[in-house]
Amino acid sequence: MPNEKNKQLVKNIKEKLEKAKSITFTNYIGISSDQANQLRQKVKEAGGEVFVGKNTLMKVAIEESGDSNLKKTEKDLKGPTMAVFGFSDSIAPIKALLDFIKNVELPKIKSAIIDGVYNSAERVEEIKDIPSKEILYTKIVTSLNSPISGFVNVINGVQKKFVFAISAIAKKISEGGAN
Repeated sequence: MPNEKNKQLVKNIKEKLEKAKSITFTNYIGISSDQANQLRQKVKEAGGEVFVGKNTLMKVAIEESGDSNLKKTEKDLKGPTMAVFGFSDSIAPIKALLDFIKNVELPKIKSAIIDGVYNSAERVEEIKDIPSKEILYTKIVTSLNSPISGFVNVINGVQKKFVFAISAIAKKISEGGAN
């Protein structure tokens, strides 16, 4: 019979699973406590949370959630497992994790659920090449702004040519009228 503490932990994990936009599972063997704290801080700044708990409790929470994509991750819940939850943004905490891995070469990614889709470790590694949301938004706005800027320049060009033509006519008339 499970004790109250474990029941509460399963309930908390289940709430995090339901609330998270992304969940990345990693093997954290070899990480020092200082490195773990640095990782926690980086992930927190990116709008996520690092969770280390028993795999059996995580498996129970996954079973209770009933999510078929989450059930695919059960095979990855072997050995020491750290879960990185992304709450506000699905990609930013994973990018923070990948940035940390680039410097420390640990932890090793097992798999991830990103926006409800199961991803292998190889697919998660590809995320490091995706630009951040802000950069993508900037590119979209710039590409939308280009045709508008071009149109404004064309309109201004027509106005300038008209003003130059009127000015030239006025100059000719004033020169011709003086003779």
